[in-house]
Amino acid sequence: HTLFDLLLLFWKAKKQANSMKVISLLSLVLGASAFAPSHTKVSTKSTVLSAAITPKDTNGWSGKPGHKRESTTPVPAKKVSFLQRNLMQDVMIAPDYTLAAACFLLFPLILWYHPSYDPEGGISLIGLCGAGFHLLFGGLLLVQTRRVRCVFEKDAFEFYNIKGPKLDLDNGAHLEKKPANYVAGTRNRWKYDTITNYGFFPSEDFPVICYFKETETPEWKWNRWFAAFDSYGGGQPHFFPGICDAKQFKAEMENRGVKRKPLTTFKTLDKKD
Repeated sequence: HTLFDLLLLFWKAKKQANSMKVISLLSLVLGASAFAPSHTKVSTKSTVLSAAITPKDTNGWSGKPGHKRESTTPVPAKKVSFLQRNLMQDVMIAPDYTLAAACFLLFPLILWYHPSYDPEGGISLIGLCGAGFHLLFGGLLLVQTRRVRCVFEKDAFEFYNIKGPKLDLDNGAHLEKKPANYVAGTRNRWKYDTITNYGFFPSEDFPVICYFKETETPEWKWNRWFAAFDSYGGGQPHFFPGICDAKQFKAEMENRGVKRKPLTTFKTLDKKD
């Protein structure tokens, strides 16, 4: 019986050891499965993000139509043939005293408005100088407006001086050619076909400065005096005060087919809208 008992005990111990191995193996399997990623279904559908893309033809911050670079090639308001120009009558532009009157008006305004630093309340020296400058400049403009005339002729326009009694063309005075242009040293006469641009500053309604550019002057003279500030090049610019009727001047330029660069203004923007 002793040997049989020993064999029985050995068999039970072996069976118990196998059971422990199975249990340990199962524990390892279950423990590893706890850390395995769950087999969840992942959606393969792509999400489309709606980006706020500003159209190319609108402004990014206001939504209004954006700036479009336009051509700056000089073009005439209307095409005029050589025969049509020669059939037109000569036109003398009427004088305009608005600029001279504005300078005279500024004289008392500057003198009255400018503060005085004198404890006793005397006239301001700075105000007196400023007012005096406008008074003298207004006088110069008055003289120039009375004696200078712009005349549109068959193939060109020219500036003349009035000579004669009381500068009155109806009572014996006459037109006389002006001296050579002090900037270019040429005659104050410019052909229509050589003009590439013209304009009025600050506006056509109140032209303080009138401007035009021409290519008739020799190219080596294009960078003299005020022309040296012209970064565009391509001609000789000229400036003169608004002593003649700017609207009539513009109308004659257009009637005779003078070229001009397209100019964007508030009025043209309103027409486009």
